[in-house]
Amino acid sequence: MLRYETPLRKLVYGYVLNWQVAEDVAQDAFLLAYRKLGDLGESAAFKSWLYRIAINRAHDELRRSARWGRRLDRNVGEEALAELPAAGAESAVESRLLRRALVRELARLPKNQRTAVVLKDVAGMKYVEIAELLGCPIGTAQIRVHRGRQKLRRRLDEPGKAGGRRGGTR
Repeated sequence: MLRYETPLRKLVYGYVLNWQVAEDVAQDAFLLAYRKLGDLGESAAFKSWLYRIAINRAHDELRRSARWGRRLDRNVGEEALAELPAAGAESAVESRLLRRALVRELARLPKNQRTAVVLKDVAGMKYVEIAELLGCPIGTAQIRVHRGRQKLRRRLDEPGKAGGRRGGTR
């Protein structure tokens, strides 16, 4: 648990975009994994298995909150933003605005792209691990990450968005 606690919390946060809910979902995932430990095959990788459980729990939580008409991503706390990688902005204010915009735009990505981007850029997984976890070919995992990043880049580069270019063209 000590080994995977922080990466798992970050992974779940990438889905639910609410730090308190992410902590609850991660804890639920650990409990469920403990109870189902006997189901883990000898050849299965523990990390991928645990992450799959956490992703499924995060999706369950998103469905449950949508059913009740709640949006989990409304309350993005400063501590959660601090957990995300800095984007290299020149000032702390620009960096904070860019991270807020990144979180907002991440929530708008299609589920398959969001999952792949979160696994790659938040959880730091390799494409082979992502493909195994998602049950798709490596090329598909790479395309999902690439397209998700492209959408994020394009949306963050729009005028009026934090981090958007002012006056210049690409």
